[in-house]
Amino acid sequence: MTGVTPYPAPTREDLEAALPDVSGPLRLVGLEGPVDVWRDPEGVPHVRAGSLHDAFLAQGFVTAQDRLWHMEYDRRRAHGRWAEVVGPSGVGQDLYARRLRLGASARADYAAVDPATRAMLDAYAAGVNAFLATARIRPVEFQLVGLEAEPWAPWDCLAVFKIRHVEMGAWQSKLWRARLLRQLGVPLTAFLCPGTQPNPTLIVPPGGVYDGPLPDGLDILTAEEALLPSIGDAASESNSWALHGRRTASGLPLVAGDPHRALDVPNVYYQTHVACPEFDAIGFAFPGVPGFPHFGHNATVAWCVTHAMADYQDLFIERFDPADPRRYRFGDGWREAAVHRETIRVKDGAPVELEVTETHHGPVALGDPRRRHALAFRYTATAEPNRTADVILAMLRARTADELETAMRPWVDPANNLVFADRAGTIGYRTRGQVPRRTAANAWLPVPGWSGAHEWRGPIPFDEMPAVRNPATGWIVTANSRIAGPDYPHYLGLDHAPDFRTRRLVARLEDLHGATADDMAAVHADRVSIPAREMVEALRRVTPDRAIDRDALKRLREWDGVMERDAVAPTLYAALRERLARDLLSPLLGPLAADAFGPLPGAPVVHMGRLKARFGEWIQADDRTLLPAGSDWPAALGCALAGALDDLGGLLGPDAEQWTWGRVHATRPRHPLSSVFPQWASALDPPSLATDGDGETVQAGAFIPAAGYAHAVTSVARYVFDLGNWERSGWIVPLGASGHPGSPHYADQARDWADVRLRPMRYAWTRVRKDAESHQRLVPPEPSGDGRPSREGSAS
Repeated sequence: MTGVTPYPAPTREDLEAALPDVSGPLRLVGLEGPVDVWRDPEGVPHVRAGSLHDAFLAQGFVTAQDRLWHMEYDRRRAHGRWAEVVGPSGVGQDLYARRLRLGASARADYAAVDPATRAMLDAYAAGVNAFLATARIRPVEFQLVGLEAEPWAPWDCLAVFKIRHVEMGAWQSKLWRARLLRQLGVPLTAFLCPGTQPNPTLIVPPGGVYDGPLPDGLDILTAEEALLPSIGDAASESNSWALHGRRTASGLPLVAGDPHRALDVPNVYYQTHVACPEFDAIGFAFPGVPGFPHFGHNATVAWCVTHAMADYQDLFIERFDPADPRRYRFGDGWREAAVHRETIRVKDGAPVELEVTETHHGPVALGDPRRRHALAFRYTATAEPNRTADVILAMLRARTADELETAMRPWVDPANNLVFADRAGTIGYRTRGQVPRRTAANAWLPVPGWSGAHEWRGPIPFDEMPAVRNPATGWIVTANSRIAGPDYPHYLGLDHAPDFRTRRLVARLEDLHGATADDMAAVHADRVSIPAREMVEALRRVTPDRAIDRDALKRLREWDGVMERDAVAPTLYAALRERLARDLLSPLLGPLAADAFGPLPGAPVVHMGRLKARFGEWIQADDRTLLPAGSDWPAALGCALAGALDDLGGLLGPDAEQWTWGRVHATRPRHPLSSVFPQWASALDPPSLATDGDGETVQAGAFIPAAGYAHAVTSVARYVFDLGNWERSGWIVPLGASGHPGSPHYADQARDWADVRLRPMRYAWTRVRKDAESHQRLVPPEPSGDGRPSREGSAS
């Protein structure tokens, strides 16, 4: 960024001066009656309102108190306005959002939802704006970049939700497969894709095993290969589980889990508690979005989700008229594309003009219509106005599992594994969200848009989505693995996570009887790596020559496969597996290897992770497809071990005793502005912490080796909901409740999070009031002289 004012590093007084008032009484425009807000020892707000309207207005207000900058960051990314803040470095992000028309889609959704949902969004936005009217000072980030906070619009809530989920679909995997096909040809691409283990543990029925073949893409890849020259060379996981009351101490269910995402600063999720006469709910919210769409409970029902790894995003190769790039081919004729002109304003830079072309399949996301072919992006969340937000209020009001499940019918995006339970003792699972019905080819690659053969034929009916209630196992487990067996009649997705975490969760839950919330919390800390144990077994046939190799091999053979931060063996294993992948795949991938083994997350790096998960299977079967001619697996492993040790020596020094996993496997939380204002980094960036686990253990800690083994994706929240006694429930986030760097709650949960401890989830109002560190009363404005409420929000 050029032209940045060289602000000096802030003092503690500077940071604390930007903190909002959370104790003095305030008058807020829009309130119908008084609202009380208690903040607990973690700084989590507990909001009690006298009406539904006031509950959502107060939720918007307290969220803005704690997370205004976080909300502004997401809003600007969603609307393609980040470059206005950070300059030219933000243009790429803005081009992406503008091409996908996320902001326009959010406005369309707002118009489509029912009146009660619009009233909820309006009230939330009014609460945010009430904070803007009453706050004495803006968060330090606004001051740093010289930005005035703009009023919050109700559709901004929907835009924020979209930007947090658009990257969770499968479209980038399809593009990556197309690149692989061009580089490797049909047989090898089919072997490497989709890259999921055969026979994985299923979600439905719980504990079932997939007994069908892997999807065979040979015919599809062969048929589509000829199309690839026309298009040029252009992730997220979680755990959740539920135990039926017959396996618990209370006789009522336990629900637990943890979503896996990138470690953002501040946390992506925000702990909140909101009550009114219609509901009393607590959980994790998205700052900028009302309610608790993913994780929470009310007085009688608890819910949580994981990513279903379903496929609801397609790429269509459009054929444009060279004489008129506004026209594109469909069937026997030409259609007129819509064209939208966009201007991206750039701080300290010239504006960027953008022309977005939109076909009936969706906006052109990649390529240029003037060059005859381009790729249109079709996505359930933007293909047409959707009513996902209608679910939020209905789930807050739900009194039973039946009502909660019925509330899910309008949900469109993202497709989730929904796990739920109620205080009547029911536990249940349902795949929620819309997955379109279309040809098998859509699953694998970009497909021709002109033929009409690959059009969507409506979503899979809600009643035909996988679901289960009170299974005989007494438990339900989801961890992003395959949902249903080969008899399920609909296509849901091609790329699933390996079932290692699923198998570990099943094993842990099978051992539990008379379980408590503490037992559930202990499951969060499971660090056993199944692929590590497979690798150790394969190493028994390796006979190295060097002393350093023999010492490392001894450590690995004596290791139990538990990814603990104080141990050396996990580091050896991680480096060995990465080196083996590079040795075997780099020669095949050629120019694509830079992306596959690059430092940035994305489909290529995720696919390499899927392939590394299959090493144990290939070694056990002695499948030498990827090995050089004349080689075998012991030789390949021995060579990779030697190379890995050389890599670690260069990275960590010659003393192997110092190569502990926690030394390299640690959080690296980075505020979005710390790279722009490096003199502020020490104030904006929370401390780094060593952690256990990796991407295939229940305690999540996925990493990108090219970036140095630091956390790339991790548990961004953990929770246990105890339906036998809500006061035994617990939760934790990686940093803290507040988004203010000067707040004591900016990162006060980090150490407990790293050590896999939960903090109390206070729900009973007597306990909330007793434990509160602060109390604030929000009241309507005083009537003006003419008897009407005053317009201005003000401190009382």
